[in-house]
Amino acid sequence: MIKKLFVGLIALLVVLLGMATAMNRLAPMTTAELLRDISRRAAGLNAKTLAVQGKAFPYLAGGTGEPLILVHGFTANKDAWSSIARYLTPKYTVYALDLPGFGDASRDLNGDYSADAQVENLHALIKGLGFTTAHFGGSSMGGGVVARYAAKYPNEVASLWLLDAAATQESADSALMKNYVATGEFPLLVRTQDEQTKQMEMLFGKPKFIPYSVAYYFLENSKKDYVFHGTILKKMIADNAPIESRFSNLQTPSLIVTGEQDRIVPPASVKTLAKVFPKSHVIVMSGVGHIPMTEDPKAAAEDYLAFRASLSKAP
Repeated sequence: MIKKLFVGLIALLVVLLGMATAMNRLAPMTTAELLRDISRRAAGLNAKTLAVQGKAFPYLAGGTGEPLILVHGFTANKDAWSSIARYLTPKYTVYALDLPGFGDASRDLNGDYSADAQVENLHALIKGLGFTTAHFGGSSMGGGVVARYAAKYPNEVASLWLLDAAATQESADSALMKNYVATGEFPLLVRTQDEQTKQMEMLFGKPKFIPYSVAYYFLENSKKDYVFHGTILKKMIADNAPIESRFSNLQTPSLIVTGEQDRIVPPASVKTLAKVFPKSHVIVMSGVGHIPMTEDPKAAAEDYLAFRASLSKAP
């Protein structure tokens, strides 16, 4: 009897695996959205939208404890934090948002998408949520936004978590940006599978398996935003002065993280950020590229949890 049940269970698993494989190829958009929703549920995150000052702010929220506001990078969205959020929601109430121009947020070719404008968009959302103070984290472009937020609204920022933050002159002087100025090519803007393959090589420190459906989903959305994101990229570069040229000796406690293999934001930028935020701790993650919270979410989360624990012990 037990043997028959075991054989039946194996047969059922084979059928389910076959169905999943078929869906991955035959219905990639549906499958990717299903996987996205599973990842959100695993982290305890729910999709919400808040209307503030005539703008709709989509975000994910879940967990318990002090608010932790998380801001994504260029061409990314709120789901960039789903993998790491499951390690954070037991301790904090996580808010992962879409900045205007990205994810499910609005798009306006005539809009202002500079870092300073996104700081004000973020400020409007924070006030709309009713917070007087919160902890902030940001990846790449989002790191630049929250760093500038702390400079402008220091009393509202309890701490910063900067992951490969694009904020300093090193980013502007990088090989990536020099190539963009010379050729107009930017690896985060993709329209073809070949371009997407190069994008993944640039983003990750080590090769990472991505299901066909997820890659397909990312590519289709990248195609839709290719022209729009290319247009606002030019405006962002023109409007964003390096943070060290405007601010110094900012007293916000900060955890500054870089991937040792980051090919987008030079790892040397963390030294400049540490000068801007002297109350900081710097971590270089071995074998990791531009998006630590996706490449090694457990290790990145453990580093952050340790940082927050050290803040609670500080006088």
